[in-house]
Amino acid sequence: MELQEAISSRRSIKKFKHDMTIDNNDLFEAIEKATDAPNHGMREPWRFIHVPKEKLGEMSRDVTYFAFPNSPEKQEDHYNNVTKLGGMLVLVVKTDPRQRQNRENFFAMGAYAQNLMLLLHEKGIGTCWKTPPYIFDPKVRKVFGIKGDEAIAGLLYLTDLEYVPTKAPRKNKNLVSEY
Repeated sequence: MELQEAISSRRSIKKFKHDMTIDNNDLFEAIEKATDAPNHGMREPWRFIHVPKEKLGEMSRDVTYFAFPNSPEKQEDHYNNVTKLGGMLVLVVKTDPRQRQNRENFFAMGAYAQNLMLLLHEKGIGTCWKTPPYIFDPKVRKVFGIKGDEAIAGLLYLTDLEYVPTKAPRKNKNLVSEY
């Protein structure tokens, strides 16, 4: 697959099959290869928590206990959705009290994650980057073992490419202005 084709055809996959699995060797190879691209001064401010398919239910119960403490319906809905995935990566970024460095860390994480999603797409693994409000909850952060100088940048849902949505029209037509 050519790079432009991968960029044009990759989509966030939001429909999941219950019985799907992903090849963890392909996943770990893509994680490793995505580090080859330049990343804001070689800062590499990321780490990942892999939640394999067989642990998704346990993770959902642990997270939703704090995320939706008074809503058994939301807890059940979360469980039913995430257990259909082939796995999940919790994207963890190192934070920095210095504004510029902190911003650079998040930019580096975003660039890395895009490279990762393109590599996974090339291997036939669909992705969807989620940033639900509960990733900021201190109790949920504790469930994942997030340190004081880290943040959860998002959850990367891993699935198949059976239900690829069509390309939506792009809004950004006039990206360049003159000085």
